[in-house]
Amino acid sequence: MRIRIFGRIIAVPLWAKYALLAFIAAAFVLAGFLIDMQRKSGALEIGSSVDRSTGRSDPAQTNPPDSSALPGTPAAPSAATPEPDLKTVTVYIVGAVVTPDVYELPEGSILNDLVKTAGGFTEKADKEAVNLAFTLNSGMMIKIPEIGDSDPVWLLDKGLTGTGTASALSPGLQGSPLININTASVNDLCTLPGIGESTALKIINYRIENGPFSTTSDIMKVNGIKTARYNEIKNFITVG
Repeated sequence: MRIRIFGRIIAVPLWAKYALLAFIAAAFVLAGFLIDMQRKSGALEIGSSVDRSTGRSDPAQTNPPDSSALPGTPAAPSAATPEPDLKTVTVYIVGAVVTPDVYELPEGSILNDLVKTAGGFTEKADKEAVNLAFTLNSGMMIKIPEIGDSDPVWLLDKGLTGTGTASALSPGLQGSPLININTASVNDLCTLPGIGESTALKIINYRIENGPFSTTSDIMKVNGIKTARYNEIKNFITVG
């Protein structure tokens, strides 16, 4: 085989002809392969980015790598230290409230807080028969009397020991001072079983008008305090 290059005729062996053709064919195959790889790579990049037509985002962008696993990244702060438990009192309330039950309230709560927690008074409740400012003790049992109740004792258990009834928890027996009915305030008198604010005011008005009580039994001279009520409170009071 002969070819003309720059005006000169050069003889080319037959094998060289076939080698050239094979080289050209291989070049075309390689070029096609590279073009196909580039096309696929571009498709992958488009698929991994945000598809604005569908609103789908790149999973790699949606779920970024955990920064805590990267070197030099400070550790995430630990959970906040829980606050210490607040002290509470557990009190049982029955009688003329919407939801009689045992309730747990913060220490220092008063009877008014307990009544609200129990849903409030019923329509029949004798609201003036109890001292709503009375501070609660754990283990206490309170009964809200109804209007016209023949025995409106509301402090059934003072909760000093968590057991027993109010009559069994005489302040003298428990080491607490007796209530002096000649000097006691309204709040002091309201701590007595069955003595509400209205009765406490009657006791104070009586001693103002008639002078101090000579004996504890003289308290029965106050309107509304009869023998049954006196028997409830006699171990709690003094005229010393």
